[in-house]
Amino acid sequence: MKEKVIYLLLIIMILTSCAGNRKYDDLMQRADSIMNVNDDSAKVAIRMLDGVKSQLPEFSKAQKMRYELLRHKAMNKAYISFTSDSKMKEVVDYYDRHGSANERMLANYVLGCVYRDMHEVPLALEYYNKAAEQADTTAADCDYGTLYRVYSQMGFLFSKQYLPYQLLDAFGKAEKYAYLAKDTLNAIINYQNKGDAYDYLGKKDSVVAINLRSANMFKRIGDNYNAAIALGCNYSYYIEKQDSVNAKKAFEAYFSTGYEGNSNYGDAKAFLLCEKGRYYMFISRLDSAFSCLNQSLKLSKSYSNKAAATKVLAQYYARVNKPVLAMKYALKSSEYNDSDLLAVRESQLQQIQAMYNYGRNQEIARKAELKAERITMLVYVLIAGGVVIFLLLTHLYLKQLKKKKEKILVTKHLYDDSLLKLRQKQEELELLRTVNDRKIADVIKEKEQTINKLEDDLKDIRDKYSNSSLSDVDILLKESSIYKRIKYLELHPKEIMRENDWIELEETIEQLIPSFIPLLKNRLNVIAYRICLLVKLEISTSSIAILLGLSSSAISKYRKVMLEKLCGRSGKPKDFDEYIRQIE
Repeated sequence: MKEKVIYLLLIIMILTSCAGNRKYDDLMQRADSIMNVNDDSAKVAIRMLDGVKSQLPEFSKAQKMRYELLRHKAMNKAYISFTSDSKMKEVVDYYDRHGSANERMLANYVLGCVYRDMHEVPLALEYYNKAAEQADTTAADCDYGTLYRVYSQMGFLFSKQYLPYQLLDAFGKAEKYAYLAKDTLNAIINYQNKGDAYDYLGKKDSVVAINLRSANMFKRIGDNYNAAIALGCNYSYYIEKQDSVNAKKAFEAYFSTGYEGNSNYGDAKAFLLCEKGRYYMFISRLDSAFSCLNQSLKLSKSYSNKAAATKVLAQYYARVNKPVLAMKYALKSSEYNDSDLLAVRESQLQQIQAMYNYGRNQEIARKAELKAERITMLVYVLIAGGVVIFLLLTHLYLKQLKKKKEKILVTKHLYDDSLLKLRQKQEELELLRTVNDRKIADVIKEKEQTINKLEDDLKDIRDKYSNSSLSDVDILLKESSIYKRIKYLELHPKEIMRENDWIELEETIEQLIPSFIPLLKNRLNVIAYRICLLVKLEISTSSIAILLGLSSSAISKYRKVMLEKLCGRSGKPKDFDEYIRQIE
């Protein structure tokens, strides 16, 4: 009764555990679905995941890895900067071994984002590339949403490094996969991002064309906000061309949205004020221009924005006929430009240093890999050497075994001679014993002594070579002329067994083993009986087949059939051989 109660409790505990695990799986699935709605909902997902953080010890390994992956994914969507790669490295290692193609892609993508935030550009690009390699674009469930984000992030990194052609390739792929993910909005955004490449290349007309086309595409999907932003991006180019009509349209469209700039850019507000001041200067609204430029300069933190604001202020003071102030701000603009250039160079040097460190680490890794390959090669050489030594030792062992067999053969000859002499003396003794004559008593005694000596010799030989399993009959058979004849035929396969040879073989074995006649000869046909004779002599199956002009498979079949016929049981050909060889 106690055992039943224990079993019942165990079952309840297992079911409860499973239910708990399913509960965590469901929660993580809901969190994933919520964060996929939009970037703002990622913070809600983080709160959901943080709510079960204290229960992590109850999670399985797979659940812990999924929890960390989803939490890092949500942090990335919520624009929370990463400061450590330790957790995601563990996650990537796990999913590289256990995850699906989509899971491997997502894990490598998020780790790339971690390195992006840690300013490890080479590592970020490496893991973005790894993420792209994991994508199975032939699969029906391919996660194109993650794939286009991979290429989009690569595009932004190339943009920061002023690599226009790589930028075009990355944003082109991002656009393509966004369409496949049925995310038309981000497909258009990635298309518009390609304008930066043409800006770096000095192809201003191409930038204008891309922005105009992007604005039209945004309008077609009913997104007037982004359409106005895209159109507004052209107003600085129109100002350069002195195209006041289009500049006015672009400016009004841009600022009609109430757009306050990129929240991740510290000088966003100062930048917009500077752009407004620049436009007001263009349309000769000097007071408005001065107000915006002055505010921009006060708010500016970066040298680039200060340089832009002071440059336009210098133009303003030149317009209001204040040459001293115009010169002052022109000099300030030049100083800020120099400082900005130094900052850019420092950033580029950091990137070059990072690339150098990455390249150096790659070289170290390559050398380590070469070292590992050399060690592996050495192991293979040692294994090959071991095999050669093993084969050499085996050869030496077989050679020694052959010598031992030769010694045993010599001993068999000695044994045979002694056995024949023993039988002769025994026969002589029997003859002498039939003659009851006292005169030959001494002769009898002498013979008995000789016999005793021979028996002792035989005993010594048997004791010395006790490993030999040959019986007296076997020894006689293997010393017979017909056995030697058969061994000769084995070495000369072109010669055949003559009828006289078969007759001699039958007579030799039947003379030494009379039981062969009733047990075998009277019950078998000629071929079957001859197989039995050759098996008794321990002739190999292949040699029997040659001597009888049959195939080895036919000989094996004969032996199996005879085993059933003679012994009433089924078995292997070797079982039949053992049966024949034990007949004496």
